[in-house]
Amino acid sequence: MYTLNTDFNPDQFLASFWQKAPLVIRSGIIDFDDPLDEHDLAGMAMEADIDSRIVSRTGDKWDVAHGPFENFNQVCKGKWSLLVQATDRYSEDVDELMSLFSFIPYWRMDDVMISFAVEGAGVGAHTDQYDVFLIQGKGSRRWRVAPPDNAEVCRPHKDLQQVASFNPDIDVVLKPGDILYIPPGWAHEGTALEDCLTYSIGFRAPDQNDLLQQLADHLAAAPAVAGVTPRRYSDPHLLPQEHPSMVSYDALSGLRQLMIDYLQSDQGEDGLLSILSAQYLPENVPGEPYTLAEITEAVETGCAVYRAPGCKPVYSENQADEEFSFYVNGERFSAASSLKPLLLPVLAGQPYPPEHPVADADDIAMIQLLAILINKGYWELRN
Repeated sequence: MYTLNTDFNPDQFLASFWQKAPLVIRSGIIDFDDPLDEHDLAGMAMEADIDSRIVSRTGDKWDVAHGPFENFNQVCKGKWSLLVQATDRYSEDVDELMSLFSFIPYWRMDDVMISFAVEGAGVGAHTDQYDVFLIQGKGSRRWRVAPPDNAEVCRPHKDLQQVASFNPDIDVVLKPGDILYIPPGWAHEGTALEDCLTYSIGFRAPDQNDLLQQLADHLAAAPAVAGVTPRRYSDPHLLPQEHPSMVSYDALSGLRQLMIDYLQSDQGEDGLLSILSAQYLPENVPGEPYTLAEITEAVETGCAVYRAPGCKPVYSENQADEEFSFYVNGERFSAASSLKPLLLPVLAGQPYPPEHPVADADDIAMIQLLAILINKGYWELRN
C-alpha cells in the first residue's frame, strides 16, 4: 500500500505549484518499493496491444524503435531506455501509484508510463504539454528543469522531439521515493546515473482541436436519441445581399450559436462526459458472462467487487434528482439516486460490499448494476 508523505499538503500544492512551478518532493513516498522490475516491463513491451518504445543514443546518433519487441538485443544498444505506456491498466500495484494523486480529478488523469534506463541514458531535453509527477524507483536519475522560454525545437530522429538549447535552473538527483512535479511547457532532461526505473504519472489537458474532434467522433458513432431531433440552421428572415459569396455576420453568429446551444444542452453535456471518460481500456471481459445469481452468491460468501486496474469513472456535478449517472470508458450508466451513497466509494476504488452482506433493495439494485460493469470488464470479482 503506497502513501504520500504526510509533509506533502495537496491543498498547498494545488495553490502554489500546480501548473505554476516545478516542485521536488523528497521521500514523497516513504519506503518505496517498485511494483515491478525491468523484466516485467520487458514482458509488457512484448505485447502487441501495449504501446512501448526504446530510445537509444550512440555518440550523437539517436534512434527510436517501437514495440512489440521480440529480440531486445537488436535494439538495446548504446545508452538506451525502455518506455512503456499505460502500465496502470495492466497492474493493480501501478494503478495504486496513480491513485495517490486522486486529489486531481480522474478526467484529468492520463496514464502511468514507466521507463527503465541504463546508466547514462535518457530521451534528451524536451517539453511536454501536460502535467507530470516523476516518481523515482530503483536507482537514481539526475533531472534538470528549465522554465518556458520558447526554445527552438529540434528532431534528432523523426520520432523524437527535443529542445535545441537548454538552460536549467533546477538541477537535482532523485532517489527511490522522491517525486518531481513538472508543469506543462517546462523543459526537462532526465539522465540515469545508474540503471533505474522512473514512473511518470501523466495528466491530460485537451486543447480545443482535441475536444472538437473527439466530440465530432462521438456524434458520428452515437446512436440517435429517441425524441431528440438535432436543431438545424434556419433563416426565415433572409434578405438579399450584395454578393453571393459573402457570409454575413448574422449567419456566422447564428451558426456559432447553434454549436453553443448544443454544447449547453443535455446531449452536449453527455458527449463531453463521454469523451472525458474515454480511456481505451484493455479488453477484460469474463470468458463467460456472470449471472446475477452467481455474483450475489460470490459476494454473500466473501468475495468482493473491485474496480479494474486503470479504470477511472467520471460523473457530472449536475445530476437529476431521481437519477445518478456516471461514465466509464466512454459509456454512460444510470442508477436510482438512492444508490449514490453506495456508488461513490465504489467509483473511487473502494471494494463492494464494504463488509456487510447483501440485504436491502438498494444492495440488490447495486449488485444488478455491478453485474453489468463486471461483464463489461470495468469491475471484477476477487476473493
